[in-house]
Amino acid sequence: MKIKRDLRRASMVAMFGGAILFSGIVTSIFFSKRLSADEGKTKAQTEVKNISASQARDLIEKDKDVFILDVRTKEEYDDAHIKGANLIPIQELEANLNKIPKDKKIVVHCAKGKRSARACEMLKDKGLKELYNVEGGINQWKSEGYPVEKP
Repeated sequence: MKIKRDLRRASMVAMFGGAILFSGIVTSIFFSKRLSADEGKTKAQTEVKNISASQARDLIEKDKDVFILDVRTKEEYDDAHIKGANLIPIQELEANLNKIPKDKKIVVHCAKGKRSARACEMLKDKGLKELYNVEGGINQWKSEGYPVEKP
């Protein structure tokens, strides 16, 4: 009798332990999938796309809802700039966020692509969603023979 009772108790303990283990596994799977899904949504909304000078030119020519943001200095801008570009030097960017439309695609460039990459990260952190960083900046733009304006 004692052996049957011990076996029954061991069986119940094993079933109870299995149920706890199973619920823990199910819970962890649920939360990990939930977190992954949420991360994907956030990334998709705030992804910065690095584009070439030719992709930038195509986007500017084909899409009328584009805001071209030049984050170089005034002197660099005055030397040569992309037609229609809006100058907001990177050091003045945060103070001038109200000048950047939230409902347009933002094509950001500088001379080589480093300042514009930083600017895109700043803008992403401020909630702007369609950000395009021109890799190689205006230097690449000019080397590919695309037009610039000079005063």
